Amino acid sequence: MKRTGYAVAAAVTALVVLTLLTTAPCISQASGKVHIVVKGDTLWDISSFYLYDPFQWPQVWSVNREIENPHLIYPGQEIVIPEMTARTAPPPQEPRPPLPEPVPAESVQAEPEPMPETAPEPALVTEEVKQEMILAMSTYGFIIDDREIGIGTITSAEEIRLLISPGMKVYVESDGKTPLQTDRRYSIVRVYDQVSHPVTKKKIGFLAKVLGDLNVVHSKGKLSTAIVGEVYKEIQIGDHVIEHLDYMTWIPKEENDLSGDLTGYILINPEGQTVLGKGYVVFIDLGIEDGLKTGDTLDLVGEKKTVGGVVTPPQIIGEVQVLVPRPGTSVARITKSYRDIGLGTEVVTGAR
Repeated sequence: MKRTGYAVAAAVTALVVLTLLTTAPCISQASGKVHIVVKGDTLWDISSFYLYDPFQWPQVWSVNREIENPHLIYPGQEIVIPEMTARTAPPPQEPRPPLPEPVPAESVQAEPEPMPETAPEPALVTEEVKQEMILAMSTYGFIIDDREIGIGTITSAEEIRLLISPGMKVYVESDGKTPLQTDRRYSIVRVYDQVSHPVTKKKIGFLAKVLGDLNVVHSKGKLSTAIVGEVYKEIQIGDHVIEHLDYMTWIPKEENDLSGDLTGYILINPEGQTVLGKGYVVFIDLGIEDGLKTGDTLDLVGEKKTVGGVVTPPQIIGEVQVLVPRPGTSVARITKSYRDIGLGTEVVTGAR
């Protein structure tokens, strides 16, 4: 009986060794660079340094198959940097040519009056702004309506791995009666706790984080086959599939100034903190329908007080700046705080 156990163990060991030899990347054949891990390294930082894009960490992980968990790398490990995704540093800007010599006054001719300029078209979302939105929504999250969640769930993947990486084939089961559509892009999110308004106590939605996206290649009934596209955070079986988060639809159609009488509230801090200050990220109950756009600032005001029967004007206790405007809510960061700020603090415009 013991010999049989030894034989099985030996066979399993041989199979593991053979698997490692056939799946581990060969450094001599991977003509890219090799990074030796030091204390504090992460795949995010390594991708940012070598590929000039931290969002490329799944590609680095995919060619280092011996790493089972991308969040657990250890000093001394050799990380192969894939050449196929390596990027070169942006070329240095050429020096500007010297300014021309001033023209003598007597030779200056009167120039015709300039033609009136037409108003420029509103600028679309730049790639930089889009990446900042993605980073905020994948790191801190956003508030999602419960009606947005019921589309589909990732139930399995073709390749058995701890986490799902770009290019992998996954299977999505529709949560509702309507199946996913072929040749259509969807977003992948992870849903967390339900969010209630700290003042009205009404249910607003759920805290969620965007993880990446996928493209459906085949759909039949409630089961769809999809290929994973971009990955911002680790994706696992059980994560939700929702309609694609179209950042272009979150920009106001007109570049109008904010209304002077907007009033909202701080809903939650995604990290669960209740006493807040400068630098904390919060969610507020104002959004794109209120005219908010990335970069807008709003005042935080304290509770109104009554002195001698007279209500004192609101006192400014801080400021927030919008990071990502969404329908109904926005992700914002506290940029100024003059005292402790709590959930339910009023967010207003025109308090100065």
